[in-house]
Amino acid sequence: MKQNTTIRSEIEEYIRQSGIDLQSFSKSVGMNQPMLSAMLDSNPLPISIEQLDLITAGMGFSDGQLYDLYIDECIRTNDPNWQTIGSFLIRCAELKNHECIRKVLTCLVEYSNQTESIFESAEFLLEQGWQDAAAIMYESVIESEELGHSERIAISYFRLFQIYRKDGHKSFMIAMHFIPYRNRLPEGYALDGLILLAELFAFKQRWDEVENYANELTQLAEKVYLNQIWKDAEFNSSRPLIYYFGQGYLFKAGSYEHRGMFAESKIWIEKYADMSWFEGLDETGIQELKQFNMFARANILSVEVKAGNLTRVSEYLDILKQHPREIVEGLTTLIESANRNNFFVDEFLDIFKDQIAKYRIDHKEGWNNQSASYYYKEPYYTYRFHIFFRTYALYFFRKKLFKEGLENVIQSFRLSFTINSKDGMVNSMTLFEMHRQHATQEQQSVYSGICKEVWEHEENLRPYGDAIYDG
Repeated sequence: MKQNTTIRSEIEEYIRQSGIDLQSFSKSVGMNQPMLSAMLDSNPLPISIEQLDLITAGMGFSDGQLYDLYIDECIRTNDPNWQTIGSFLIRCAELKNHECIRKVLTCLVEYSNQTESIFESAEFLLEQGWQDAAAIMYESVIESEELGHSERIAISYFRLFQIYRKDGHKSFMIAMHFIPYRNRLPEGYALDGLILLAELFAFKQRWDEVENYANELTQLAEKVYLNQIWKDAEFNSSRPLIYYFGQGYLFKAGSYEHRGMFAESKIWIEKYADMSWFEGLDETGIQELKQFNMFARANILSVEVKAGNLTRVSEYLDILKQHPREIVEGLTTLIESANRNNFFVDEFLDIFKDQIAKYRIDHKEGWNNQSASYYYKEPYYTYRFHIFFRTYALYFFRKKLFKEGLENVIQSFRLSFTINSKDGMVNSMTLFEMHRQHATQEQQSVYSGICKEVWEHEENLRPYGDAIYDG
């Protein structure tokens, strides 16, 4: 646009070039003529975002084409009106015009009294599903909030953690900012935040920290239960309270299981196997109770199989057939046990050969494969598949089937990069280099391509500090 262009001058220029009068133009955009005339006066009436959109469409402009002018004329004032600002931000979120949202928030930096309104609008945008727009606003709240102990800062970090939990490259950095504020959240949000932290550190295979956050989770759940906080109308957790007890016990058991401490793991599995002591369960809570009971039956068998007890394998596989989403975890357990105890389980793997073939297809391009089921794209499941492919690679190497082993290494490498698991990437690269002499030309080319992606990503992140490299 030309210098010194205004919304008024744009409308006047359009009318002049189109050769129509004001009455015809007002009719074409669905506004009455006196109203439009008043907007074009030398002291124009304020214009709403709804009116601007009508005018923009009537002029044949693209949605939001005049928004920069609107910011200059209607928002960048000495006394911003929040009704005007809020409506504009919502419309920008609808159009995914995030740059205009940033410009508006920059205008509001000096108005600290607007922080609460920005926060409430962010909550509304998140509720509507406009996560990227909401994230920009939560970041603004964090930057402009003067009181470092403010609950709004804690909730804003929590919301950002929720928004980016599926982003393996951002979630850890945000978690590092969130951790100091986790105890300043309302109890319901704090429970959900601790779940996110335990999940994140499980991706990183940092089992001591998983155990620590599992302890915090169960301690907070117990406080909420004993003090009857969970019955308050303002209690705002996303799941029934019994879920947080079960998850805390499950994370605790898992942290021991992954460290090979199977006896200790069983103790905590038994905790979520029987939570009948919980009083006051509604129908949703009862369903959670049954779900954890099922998890316990499967996980007791998982620990037995991992410990090398082959007599429980058939029973374990029967449970897996009933719960398809748990098959990848079960196969990983079975193969891991075979690798640890130096035996082969081909007859059991053949039962699931079609499922394994589907895993390969679904993860051929990591998260970029649009045909993959939605749940496969969750970080937790991505982590599980990364471990599966790496474990299966070791199984093939034991059988001297190097090409098949390297195919699994490459898939594990790709997925570990997707969730930004540094340990996973290092392990995958080490396995590939140890067996490089057996790699085909195509395998070497694919491997080099992923290495290049990793390098470029690390170079892009370097200016933001070392915190995100931890883990």
